[in-house]
Amino acid sequence: MKPSDFQKTVQCRFESCLKKVVRHVVKDYQQKLKRRQEKETLFCELPEIVVENLAVWDDYETDYTIFNVCGYDIRVYDDELAEALRKLQSAQPQRSTEKSRQ
Repeated sequence: MKPSDFQKTVQCRFESCLKKVVRHVVKDYQQKLKRRQEKETLFCELPEIVVENLAVWDDYETDYTIFNVCGYDIRVYDDELAEALRKLQSAQPQRSTEKSRQ
């Protein structure tokens, strides 16, 4: 059975409408990509200073040595400084006992 003229007309209208919709969807997508490209910058195109400012460093308790001073916890990141403070802290009670003897 051949389709009637009316069916051909309806089919042509449907195909035309479908093609318009597809064209507009493609056009909208391309415009969206263009807007996005204008607003966004790739990390490789950013200066190194900007990338460093965006960096987030994790902070772990094991990275620090904690000293309790006057009821406050003081965190020291540098291992050499922490070792020097430990030596001072261990030497401090000896001085106080020496002063009390005199």
